[in-house]
Order: sequence, then C-alpha cells, then structure tokens
Amino acid sequence: MCQPIPPPQPASAGRTVRRRGSSGQSLVEFALVLPLLLILFLAIADFGRIFVALITVESATRDAAETVANDYLAAPPGPLNAPAPNIGQSYYDALHARGAAIVCSELRGLPNTNYDAGTNTCPDMPVVVVCIHDGTDGGCRNAAQPGPGGIDSHCSDFTPAATSAQGGSAARWVEVRTCYHFTAFLNLPFFPLGDFWIQRTRDYTIPCYFVLGTAECG
Repeated sequence: MCQPIPPPQPASAGRTVRRRGSSGQSLVEFALVLPLLLILFLAIADFGRIFVALITVESATRDAAETVANDYLAAPPGPLNAPAPNIGQSYYDALHARGAAIVCSELRGLPNTNYDAGTNTCPDMPVVVVCIHDGTDGGCRNAAQPGPGGIDSHCSDFTPAATSAQGGSAARWVEVRTCYHFTAFLNLPFFPLGDFWIQRTRDYTIPCYFVLGTAECG
C-alpha cells in the first residue's frame, strides 16, 4: 500500500535568522569597501588626467617655440649674418603673441584653461612667456597677461625672468616657458592629490641655412 508523501516542513527559525545575518554582514562589508574603491577609481582617473596634461603642455610649449623661430626666420628684423638691429618692440610683441596663442589654443581643452576664442588668448591661465634671444628683444615678459595678481608664485620656472641675452654666443634662439595649473579630482585630508603646477621650458634654435658650415645666426 502506498504511503502518503509528507508535506514539506517549513524552514526553521534559526536557519532564517542565519540567512538574514549573512546578508546584513555582506551589506556592511560592501559599505566599508565602497569608499576605498571610489578613492582608487578617482586616483587612477587623476593620474591619467595628469599624464595627458603633461604631454599636452610639453607639446604646446615645443610647438610654440618652433613656430616663433620659423616666423622670425621668415621675416627677421635684419640680416641674419649681422647683429640684430633695434627695429622697435612691436616686432617682438607680435612674436610673443604668436607663441602665446599657440600654447593657449593647444591647451584650450584642459580644465582651468581660460581660453578666449575671439582673441585666441588666455587672460590668466596658462601663463606663457616668450623670449627671443637675439640681444634686442626688450619685452621678454609674460605674453599671456596674467591676472591682477601677476604671475603665480607656484610658477617657479619663471624666476629669474627671461632676457634676450645670447650668453656670449652669436646663436639666436626662441625660449618659451609655460605654467599650467592642474586640479585633481581627489583632494582628501588623508589622500591629498590637490593641485599641481605643470611647467615646461623649451628652446628652439633660429638657424641660418644660407651660411655655409654653420647653423647659428650672427
């Protein structure tokens, strides 16, 4: 004779309590780990952003120096096989503005860059100095015109100020200095990435192609 199948027995109260306790423990552990995961994610993102900013500032500074050197070579203030004549500061100011415009344009996609598309300038950030080392440029100063406070003290590469001195050589070259303020996402008391001041200085020689046997002007 077939025996009836007994109905399933309900879970014991003790087993239910254990399951609820395990679930609650997992939530607590996740809540403790989540802030650390967020900090790790932000730190990785910040390091990636810093790397991109470093490459961009480096490239923009180099491009500006090369372009200004070529502009000088295309329309020099006088014969390149003789000392540069004093033809007025407006000639050099135009070269300064040209170099600063290149840096501003190439850094316009970075945060903190104050880019004016109408004038292709950066009123205060990044800070750019362009100087022509030909012994005549008297305006080796900040071509980007920083704010009322002047050049920020964090831009340590701007001291001492650039001059047009050629260092006793007949060579001429263009010097471009760039200072960019980078702000990190992660800025916690126990993990303060905070702010970085990325600085680059690049020189580019102005060659005299027509002078046989030398690449220097003078």
